Amino acid sequence: MKKTIYLLLTAVVFLMSCQNKNYTIKGIVADSAYEGTNVYMQEMTDNSMIVTDTAVVQNGEFTFTGSAETSFLRFVTLDETVNYENEIRVPVLVEPGRVELVFDSVITVSGTPVNNAYNDLRVEQRALITKIRKVVERFNNANSEGIMTSELESEINLEYDNISNQLTQLNFDFVKSNIGNQLGQYVFVSSSSMFEPIQQKEILYLADESFKSKETVQRIVERLESLDKVAVGKKFADFTLKDPEGNDVSLSDYAGQGKYVLVDFWAAWCGPCRQEMPNVVAAYDKYKSKGFEVVGVSFDQDYDTWTKGIADLKMTWPQMSDLQYWDSPIVDLYAILGIPHTVLLDKDGVIIEKDLRGDALNEKLAELMP
Repeated sequence: MKKTIYLLLTAVVFLMSCQNKNYTIKGIVADSAYEGTNVYMQEMTDNSMIVTDTAVVQNGEFTFTGSAETSFLRFVTLDETVNYENEIRVPVLVEPGRVELVFDSVITVSGTPVNNAYNDLRVEQRALITKIRKVVERFNNANSEGIMTSELESEINLEYDNISNQLTQLNFDFVKSNIGNQLGQYVFVSSSSMFEPIQQKEILYLADESFKSKETVQRIVERLESLDKVAVGKKFADFTLKDPEGNDVSLSDYAGQGKYVLVDFWAAWCGPCRQEMPNVVAAYDKYKSKGFEVVGVSFDQDYDTWTKGIADLKMTWPQMSDLQYWDSPIVDLYAILGIPHTVLLDKDGVIIEKDLRGDALNEKLAELMP
């Protein structure tokens, strides 16, 4: 009798443990155009999306079921040939329990705690992005109507920065709380560029070694190492490129030679670079006689476009490029994510400031060369 009871209890425990590992993903699709079409569960690899399961939309619904020994990331995707207007793909942390998806004008996710938190993140992201678009629209309208003033521009830029910082903090908080699961890891990789280096390092410190060994994460680690090498307070990293006449020219030909040097990473195709260039021209004209030099480093890929940009923008300082666009090794050497990007060097070639623009550049140069 005791043996029978023991076997029954063992069977119950086994069944309960199996049930506790089961998952269900229940989806609702609002658009009737998807009726009868496939829904795909996909795994992201380094190079592609691999379909791991398929369901069919029937009566506006679909279901995935299975067993999850551990949680894992999957993307649930509608048939991309049906409708291009609304979202059709959403990442889901597959784990024991029930997750519900609603595909409408936006996608909502609910069920397990991590997926609930991710849905909250998406809702707040959309609200902040809407605010950012309104700020950009306000900026564009003020410019087109000819009512932009320096005070208004400063006000709009401050509002933009405040909202942008909120968006960064929102993503950072989610990632930091979820770096131990694959959904948090995905959000980190896809949004890491918005984080400050100190934030990236903080998150990576919390991550496990298997995650840090991934190729995409290793690129982030390598960029952080490059940033450390060209951080404020470090000596400039030297490189040699070609000037417009085809001669080899090195940054060390100018840096560390007794002048303050602004290394200006730009390109003729870069709208913000062209917008900022009059400020650099004005600063150069004002301070070049006081020991100030500018060195332009272009990420163009066409010689004629590059040299025409130099002439059109009235850039009379030294220029260099390898015409390799974003494939230039200088991008990684200086850990550049976007342009314009500037690095200000002191007379000994030590980095003292980065990304000085407009008034900020003039104020710093006035401080250094009164």
